[in-house]
Amino acid sequence: MTLRSLRNSYAPDRTPTFELTAKNSSGSDCKVDFGPKNSVLTITQADGDNDIWSSADCPKDSGSALFRVPAGDSATYTVKWDRKPSAPECATPPAGSAAAGTYLVEAKAPGFKKAQTSFVLAKD
Repeated sequence: MTLRSLRNSYAPDRTPTFELTAKNSSGSDCKVDFGPKNSVLTITQADGDNDIWSSADCPKDSGSALFRVPAGDSATYTVKWDRKPSAPECATPPAGSAAAGTYLVEAKAPGFKKAQTSFVLAKD
């Protein structure tokens, strides 16, 4: 599994967008679940350790997002972040949007190694 940000830096009017890709190196087709509770993306500030946002906190659609991955091929799932914080179990998140700075995004899914990348939210 790999994770990449579509841009290294996002201007204030751009939505941070990430691609999560699962590659099937086996000789037969397989399934991967990119659902928000199975393939969890978390975003933290690079100089902090508290999650600002997680796909598992309060997903709009908590179901599965199953993809068939043909043998020797890959499947990609796109996630957009509205720059707003989230809170576990649908609690009320802090108000406001993420400040300018460097952020880390990490993806965890059963059966895959953790993947991560960084990106920058630029100032006005």
